[in-house]
Amino acid sequence: MKKPRSALKTDLFAADQHREKIDRLGDPLAEINLHIDFSALAAAVDQVAPRPVSSQGGRPPFPTETMVRILVLKRLYNLSDEQMEYQLLDRMSYQRAYSGEDEHRFRTNVNT
Repeated sequence: MKKPRSALKTDLFAADQHREKIDRLGDPLAEINLHIDFSALAAAVDQVAPRPVSSQGGRPPFPTETMVRILVLKRLYNLSDEQMEYQLLDRMSYQRAYSGEDEHRFRTNVNT
């Protein structure tokens, strides 16, 4: 008996093909980088509200640019801290917008 055919495919390059298709369709989150200079915005934030340096150890803070990216996404899509954390963990387009790069592995949590 023949195995039934399926439109679902398992492919070694599925993630790359998925990313390319998102790019072709026009990822609105990727457009953000064309309109907002996050590094300049982060520098302005650091100038207005510098982060204290702690010599006591502990987990180092996320870079200011990363936090600015998260805040922009939160405000743009009206997300709570919990929903922002979920979107960052779940959606590749949010991960790309969060990191400003195509490939970036990160760990985040709502308590940060």
